[in-house]
Amino acid sequence: MKILHTADWHVGKTLARRQRLDEAEAALKEVVAIAQDEKVDAVLVCGDIYEHLTPSPEAEALVYATLLAFERHQIPVVIIPGNHDAPKRWSAVTPLLKRFSVFVVPEVLRPERGGVVEVKSRDGSVTAQIAALPWVTEQRMISATELMGLAEAPNQIYADELARLIKALCGTLDSRKCTVFAGHLFVSGSKLGGGERSLTVGQIYGVTPQAMPQVQYVALGHVHRPQRVQGSAVPARYAGSLLQLDFGEKEQKKSVAVIELAPGKPAVVREVSISAGRQLLDVSGSMEELAAHRTMIGSAFLRVTLKCDGPQPGLADEVRDRLPNAVEVRLEYPRQEDNASPSLRGMVPREQFARYYTHRHGSPASEAMLSLFDELVAKAGEA
Repeated sequence: MKILHTADWHVGKTLARRQRLDEAEAALKEVVAIAQDEKVDAVLVCGDIYEHLTPSPEAEALVYATLLAFERHQIPVVIIPGNHDAPKRWSAVTPLLKRFSVFVVPEVLRPERGGVVEVKSRDGSVTAQIAALPWVTEQRMISATELMGLAEAPNQIYADELARLIKALCGTLDSRKCTVFAGHLFVSGSKLGGGERSLTVGQIYGVTPQAMPQVQYVALGHVHRPQRVQGSAVPARYAGSLLQLDFGEKEQKKSVAVIELAPGKPAVVREVSISAGRQLLDVSGSMEELAAHRTMIGSAFLRVTLKCDGPQPGLADEVRDRLPNAVEVRLEYPRQEDNASPSLRGMVPREQFARYYTHRHGSPASEAMLSLFDELVAKAGEA
């Protein structure tokens, strides 16, 4: 049977307040088209479906429309929430989505109580068992291990407990069927994409590659860079995000994975590229040089470094006039260290804000801006 592996949709994410729902819609339509063209038997969505725990109605409408599109093509979907998703929110719609062949595992469940989802091939001749592990927070780890009957060592670190959860979840899988582990987690040594939340990809969360279970394929979400997990004894892969979500991902080619499985045989894994979404680019130069870039950058979002003699009011606005897709403008100019300048510790809040504003925007804050800051500081002191 064939399975399509995708993750980290992050529907609803913006870039410097630029809405990207149209890009997400195009990318998701491309995923549905790939699933249809490849005649896959199931789709795995390994977490971070949304960007926010409380997604906008527009983001929810797009996700549900995508799930209904899979159902129209008679392709079942298995979903696990990631650290950006609200488990209780997904739990609320789980019974409803099941009617449309969308199987959600919203929290850690014992294998016999929904932690393992079975999906049949189109012709019914082959069954895949998918052991599903959504994102587990540090706070929920102890209750999760208790649920799996593993609470005799509650003081082990997160990664050790997670490895035990994975082993317990996959321990009942039948080798006579196709076996898959789907998880939203961080494997130590994986190369980050650039847009991940740093607090959730540190060593405390890093399970070792050797902890990957003995299944035919390990489908992972959480890391935005598409990649095979190095050091794993079985094929294990991060599908990666569908869009370049952050400038740390600007050079990455996005994709989904298509996996061919047969009981007792090695998995065959292929990357299928995703072309939708705007490219993110860094451009640098003088004002005249930046203007020359306009014909070469197309619709890409830009992080601009303006080389100039020094900060002047309106420089950033002038850059945006010439390059409307500039989402961030930095100034690069000769700076002289002023040893006589007082340290931040010696400044009152107004002076600290004034220095930050000038450094950030390349021009001094107006008196109206400083007065507004003073009012906010005063109100904060009264609270």
